[in-house]
Amino acid sequence: TKEKESLPQMLRGLRKLRNLGQGYVNFGEPLPLTAYLNQNVPQWRESIDPIEAQRPSWLTPTVNDLAGQIMVRINNAAAANAMNLCSTALLASRQRSLTREQLVEQLECYLQLMRNAPYAHDVTVPTQTPDELLDHALNMNKFEVEKDNIGDIIILPREQAVLMTYYRNNIHHL
Repeated sequence: TKEKESLPQMLRGLRKLRNLGQGYVNFGEPLPLTAYLNQNVPQWRESIDPIEAQRPSWLTPTVNDLAGQIMVRINNAAAANAMNLCSTALLASRQRSLTREQLVEQLECYLQLMRNAPYAHDVTVPTQTPDELLDHALNMNKFEVEKDNIGDIIILPREQAVLMTYYRNNIHHL
């Protein structure tokens, strides 16, 4: 059983979340289990033996189908944000680095794609400008900025790359 969280535990959790940027809570389309079973396995109640626990033949394919539908609904409710967009661009670059101008252009491209060819209607797309998104991501101190004669170069340090793949993977399907 899950223990109740105390107020200090919740505050510690919120403090840790602050290091991760903006948080979103999106809910995908609900999938009522009873309605699903009634539609896809009409005799499901009768095939469950309360005395002799046998796995019904429909169970594995039904669970697999449910898992697929749940994953699609989770993906449909994804939230793009400054950190996962910047991580996506920098991880795709040649040396995990781009000039500020290149990164802003890439962010603009991602935003245009998500707005003009949305993956799903529940996806959250940032309303900020690419410059605002980049500034927010830089304030999270996960990237380094080097000054160069061509301008600022935004670098994803090697030690942050694995963590940033998590952010990228959250929106990779978009």
